[in-house]
Order: sequence, then structure tokens, then C-alpha cells
Amino acid sequence: AIEDIGALSNSLWSVVAHCNTVYNYIKASNGPTVAGKGQTMGECLAWKAIAYFFLVRTFGEIPIIHDNSAELDSGSYNTAVKVKKTDVYEYIIMTLEKAIELLPETPLQAGRIDKAAAEGMLAKVYLTKAGVGGSINTEDLDKAIQYARLCLSHSTHSLLTKYSDVFHLANNINAETLISWRWNAN
Repeated sequence: AIEDIGALSNSLWSVVAHCNTVYNYIKASNGPTVAGKGQTMGECLAWKAIAYFFLVRTFGEIPIIHDNSAELDSGSYNTAVKVKKTDVYEYIIMTLEKAIELLPETPLQAGRIDKAAAEGMLAKVYLTKAGVGGSINTEDLDKAIQYARLCLSHSTHSLLTKYSDVFHLANNINAETLISWRWNAN
């Protein structure tokens, strides 16, 4: 239904807005630890990239909102212009590359995004981007392979013994999952 498409769009744009805001606050703060600050900033960038990845695959050309506050202050927030899909993919790639720089190889807490998770996501982005122009871009496929290999080499993740266990609520946070939307009642 059209309402569901609207809810999808609104929720993803909310992720982008929250990530932009939290990233800017943390960047400007005197956070508790450099590691914690980098981890959280990297997570913000990874989630922002994931939201854009969903948006571009669902809606095609979309605007890029790099900084909500700057857009609001300039008055251009409601007049943001859509950019080409290839440009959105480049923005996603740039965002994930920065996230990879900031994220640790081992997360500070189970279930948090780490370097391997962002590398795995970047492999998926390159794999998808490889066919965006209508023909297969072998350079993008090579990058997908490169980041998949990096993901495997950096990863502390492993497959669960039984595949169906991934879908049990008791395994909401497990060794197999690289990145997952998680909800809790806290």
C-alpha cells in the first residue's frame, strides 16, 4: 500500500537524520574514550550508508542530505535536489569507507557494528552497483570481491551450527550476524 511506502521512506530518512545529528554531536564532544567515540561515529556512518542503500534501491534517484542542520539553516531542506543513482552509490561507498576507518576489528560490545561488518556491507554495495548502469561493471565486481575478502579476513564472526537458529529470538545477537536491525523494549 502507498502508506507502507511512505512509512518506509520516512523511517529511512529518520535514520539518516539521526545518524547525521549523533555523528556531529559526538565529533564535537570530548567523548569518554577515543575508541568509544570512533566506534560510535563509525556506527553512525554505517547505518547512514545502509539507509541510503535501501533508499536508492527502492526509489532510485534521491537527494543526499550530508548534514541536516546545515540544510535546515540554509533553508534548502525542502528543496533538496535528487542526484543520479551512481552518485548516491558513490556517497554510500565514501560513507562506508570512512566508517571502516573508524570501526574497531572487535566491537566494544556484542551485537555492535565492527570493521568486518562494514566491509561486508561495502562488498554488497559494490556488487549491487556493478549492474546499476545497465551493463556489468567488472571494476565494481572486483571491489566487491576485495571487500568480501577483507570482511572474511577481519571477521570474528562465524556461522551458527544450524542455519534455522538464526531466526530464533534467543539468537537475536549471534556470531553469524554482521549487521542486523534489532529492536528491544528497553
